[in-house]
Amino acid sequence: MIRKLFLVFLFFGTLMYSAVGQNSNAYKSEWQVRFNTGANIPLTKYMQDNVTYYLLQYKAHSRLNQLSVSHFFHKHWGVDLNFRAGSNSIIGARYSDFVEKIQSMYGDNYLKNVETSENDKDRSVFRQGYIGIIYRFETNKFYAYPTLSVGGIAMRTNYWQAHLKEKNSNNEYGVYFSTKNKQSNSLFFSISPSVSLGYKLSKRVFLNSDIMLSYFRPNFTFEKEFVNLYTKESSVEYFDYKKGIFTLGLGVGLIFVIR
Repeated sequence: MIRKLFLVFLFFGTLMYSAVGQNSNAYKSEWQVRFNTGANIPLTKYMQDNVTYYLLQYKAHSRLNQLSVSHFFHKHWGVDLNFRAGSNSIIGARYSDFVEKIQSMYGDNYLKNVETSENDKDRSVFRQGYIGIIYRFETNKFYAYPTLSVGGIAMRTNYWQAHLKEKNSNNEYGVYFSTKNKQSNSLFFSISPSVSLGYKLSKRVFLNSDIMLSYFRPNFTFEKEFVNLYTKESSVEYFDYKKGIFTLGLGVGLIFVIR
């Protein structure tokens, strides 16, 4: 299998090298700006059976917009700065899901009132910034830009709380789910290989498609505090969310040659 893959890459590499050799004038641009729109697709299954799922203000399956600036300091080599922002459908709709989660945790023995820092207008928004090394293959009509980038992804957390009143009793309890800092923002390291492929509509405008694989690993510690509102006695449980997350970004757009 490895031998077959090697032969395939060798075959296409030979074709590309031949095409590049016949189109040496294709390597003229020094500065490029790329605009893409598309989708961010999760490749990792979330821990949805865990209460921490409701505390992450993030869903990987989302719309995606991308802005990239590339500078080629060599015929083949360059530096790429990439900024991506995305949002998904209204994440505040998880409220009813969380109420059901509380129901399953505490059964029918309590009357429940649930509150959260989310609201029905909240959207999951993420931002990613990368810097990478870009390598280019070009002919007079086609191009391929494989890139290896490192950067960070910004993610926000929420807090949730529930007020429980025990049936047939005067006992009342508060249940609080949050990080140490309640609502907070965090930045995590991410690595991302990608490739841009497309067709040159003119000397200044290229039709572009992007494929981008991203990996990052959140490192949150959440706490659940259960408080007797009458005696003020409390107990605390901790939950770690340190699962690695892979996402696939697909986008289409245009490249503009600035110089």
